[in-house]
Amino acid sequence: MMLSDTQIYIALVVALVPAVLAIGLGTALSK
Repeated sequence: MMLSDTQIYIALVVALVPAVLAIGLGTALSK
């Protein structure tokens, strides 16, 4: 199974977006 740069980039974005949203939501609720 070969991973291309595009697939790796998409995987990183899919993993990071929920994390960024969770952090943003957490900071917004803590204020």
